[in-house]
Amino acid sequence: MGKRTAALLVMFFLMAAVPVAAEELTLEKAIELALRQSRAMRQVQYERAAADWGLANSISNYLPRVSYNTTWSRLDEDTFSDAEAAFELQKQFNPDAKQSVFEDSYSSAVSVVQPIFNGAAEIAAIRAGAFTRKNAHLGEQNTRMNVALEVKQAYYGVTTARELKVVAREALSLAQESLRLQRARYEVGSATKSDVLRWEAEAAKAEGGVAEAENAHAQALMQLARIIGGPVNQRWELPSLDTNAVTVEIEKTKGIEGVGIDDPLSINNHPAVRQTAGTVKLAGVEAEAQIGGLFPNVNFFYNYNWLTNDTIEPDEDTSWNMGITVEIPLFQGLRRVTGIGKTVRARQQASMAADQFNRTFLQRAYASKLNLRSARLRVMSARKAVQSSQANLEIVESRAGLGMATNLELLDARIAYLQARSDLISAISDFYVALADWEYASAQTED
Repeated sequence: MGKRTAALLVMFFLMAAVPVAAEELTLEKAIELALRQSRAMRQVQYERAAADWGLANSISNYLPRVSYNTTWSRLDEDTFSDAEAAFELQKQFNPDAKQSVFEDSYSSAVSVVQPIFNGAAEIAAIRAGAFTRKNAHLGEQNTRMNVALEVKQAYYGVTTARELKVVAREALSLAQESLRLQRARYEVGSATKSDVLRWEAEAAKAEGGVAEAENAHAQALMQLARIIGGPVNQRWELPSLDTNAVTVEIEKTKGIEGVGIDDPLSINNHPAVRQTAGTVKLAGVEAEAQIGGLFPNVNFFYNYNWLTNDTIEPDEDTSWNMGITVEIPLFQGLRRVTGIGKTVRARQQASMAADQFNRTFLQRAYASKLNLRSARLRVMSARKAVQSSQANLEIVESRAGLGMATNLELLDARIAYLQARSDLISAISDFYVALADWEYASAQTED
């Protein structure tokens, strides 16, 4: 039994020592995880829920207010004795008289108040609650799109950094192999010391490039994990960047012509723009509520009372009364006047802020459109550069095999080819990011 337990423990520790394979993460899964785990999404979801409750609360203010109250009071002994003596004297002349003064007395009543018109305060509160709720829902939509945009930017940042790391390692391997060949040629006298030193410098430079690429890849992974909402050291395995698949997206975007301000763009239905417009409306409702405070307050009331006696229990001696109260504000220390001035200026400030936001957002929409067009053209030109540099490298390598190309020519050709590949990877990543930014800027509200 002891040997079996020991064997199981050894197997357990061996399995624990084996590194866990990184989980594959697609773009769709990354967005799904971020929308579920993102702190920003949780915040706006709580805000939306609070706004829903706020609207319900504002509606409830227009409902009747019903209350039950009981009052207990106690007289001092001298006053009670005098009242009791007076009651005994009264009974001599009126045997049916009822005692109305007690040492311990209780009074109970049920009150009902129904608001009718309070300077439109209830209506203003309902409207403010509705605007706040709408803004919260628009804010949730905008945050959802922003989170998706951030995930796409970080996701393509990881894929780009990984592909550039591959290119950097290829450059290092190529430099090391070339250095080995140059040293061998130098040994037999077919290469100069200068050729060897040149490739030694290139190999050292390539080693630094690998270190930078690995560092950029690690930090891009941490950035993606942070945006998703998981641990920053979460290990993910992303699919390879397909340089051919981008052709389909490029074809889709050819109809988007970036011609700047000459091509009108509509942003009025974007959640962020509508949310800003809602803020202006909310400020207007607050100003209306202040103005409404100058109007009379009208309320209906109904009171059902039990006769005051020496017991807390309600008895058959009851009374009721009802009516309408009208309160006309005459002077309230300039509170309403100053409140109106404050809310009117606040609405004007909100209107100016909304106008500034719309102008900035419109500029962003135009910029994202132009960036998308530029990124599409960069991908096309980068592809041509890769094809040309690859063809040139093949020619130079053939000439070098025949001894017709210098070491410098071969080095330049290989550097140009690797640089062209790096430029293509960066151009494809920039295209996807520009496409994501355009999709956000041109999004419409989900009604």
